[in-house]
Amino acid sequence: MAGPGEFPYEAGIHPTGYTTRPWTVRQLAGLGDGEDTNRRFHYLLERGETGLSLAFDLPTQMGIDPDEPAAEGEVGRAGVSVATVDDFASVFTGIPLDQVSVAYTINATAPMILAMWIVAAEESGVDPAALRGTLQNEMLKEHLARNAVIFDLDDSFRFSLDVIEYCVRHLPKVNPISISGGHAREAGANRALEVALGIADAEQYLDHMIARGYGVDEVAPRLSFIFGTHMELLAEAAKFRALRRMYARRMAERYDARNPRSMRMRIQVNTFGSTLAATEPLNNIARTTVQAVAAVLGGVQSLHVCGFDEAAQIPGRLAARVALRVQQILLTETDLARHVDPLGGSGVIAGLVDEIEADADRWLTEIDKRDGLLACLRSGWLEGEIEEMAYASPGPRVGVADAEDAAEERRLMREQLRTGVAAGRRRPFARVDRPAELAALTDDVALGRNAMPAMIRAVRARASVGQLHRALSAGLARGRA
Repeated sequence: MAGPGEFPYEAGIHPTGYTTRPWTVRQLAGLGDGEDTNRRFHYLLERGETGLSLAFDLPTQMGIDPDEPAAEGEVGRAGVSVATVDDFASVFTGIPLDQVSVAYTINATAPMILAMWIVAAEESGVDPAALRGTLQNEMLKEHLARNAVIFDLDDSFRFSLDVIEYCVRHLPKVNPISISGGHAREAGANRALEVALGIADAEQYLDHMIARGYGVDEVAPRLSFIFGTHMELLAEAAKFRALRRMYARRMAERYDARNPRSMRMRIQVNTFGSTLAATEPLNNIARTTVQAVAAVLGGVQSLHVCGFDEAAQIPGRLAARVALRVQQILLTETDLARHVDPLGGSGVIAGLVDEIEADADRWLTEIDKRDGLLACLRSGWLEGEIEEMAYASPGPRVGVADAEDAAEERRLMREQLRTGVAAGRRRPFARVDRPAELAALTDDVALGRNAMPAMIRAVRARASVGQLHRALSAGLARGRA
């Protein structure tokens, strides 16, 4: 077997593993308004977090302004509320955008958030080319597994490609997409299908970027991936080895990639929320620790550990700090990071890797037979397969039936979740009418141009996510007409 840093990268993408390059410690944050989230970011950075991860509330994800009736009950509830670039900038007060890597959990409105990131950088004196981080921007998994969508499948996919194209051209340190198999796993898919979907998603994006005139070695090094971990520690660690091996070989054989970076799968892991229980929530610390160990043994590049309260709410301060400490303890108080490939040579792991790869290959063959992932999404076949698997998923088994202390636990969780925005209520903001900039965005969309340049100009003029959403919709309607 090849060693760490050697093709096909089963043992890891870096020759020295974590011994010289620790994984990035990220904890998902985003609550209330920009000031609330900014306080949480500073809280985590002061306690040793090495990369930021930002979640947005449902109205922001869906292109709905926070003062609209449709936003009632959801503003700032499950992430930060952002209407304009000024809201976005307030999230990063006192945080240099060229010095901290930021991951954005945003999909349907990813083009809007990218535009805000660029404008906020410009207005703070930072060259956008210096920005570092990752946009999720993964609309294939969104249509398959999560369904926070505002346009149909093909239009959603088009705007994802626009983001990728703009970043490849102008933002050398930004990963324009975080390709996901993990969301399908959260929806009920098994481990092998999670692996297959991550690879099939990547190939679909690559195929369409090649159709836009880009070479594989221009695009593939910019792709990042997001997966999760379940409770089967050894099988989950083996999963990442199988993913890297399969991806590297397919990139070399199917796409004739030449750049080694095109063949290295860079992986962010979120411990899986579906494994957590709302009752006896402190048990979730044990669950997330097991899952974090699996990710570390699997050699991933970046890690988010769920808060113990995350089955019931966005993480409170205590839960966020405990989750951060789990990562720091694994990194500094165990020997996990002292060995380059701690699972190398294990017969058990080798057998699991082969088994996962064989099962995932069968799924990929079936997807190819059905004309690729987009066709499988249009037909609904994959959704049906995942729904069948979801019925068989056992979920958490320990401590979930003991509700004696549930009321007290909920009270404690509410106390540690402190935000400056009343939960979910609509909030006013200063809306600016910029018809010229919005009309230009509509025109570019109607004519089939990349939406990002006009999007950036509209954001610079203080267009809101709701206005941008309506401009995009108008452009799509005119283009069809």
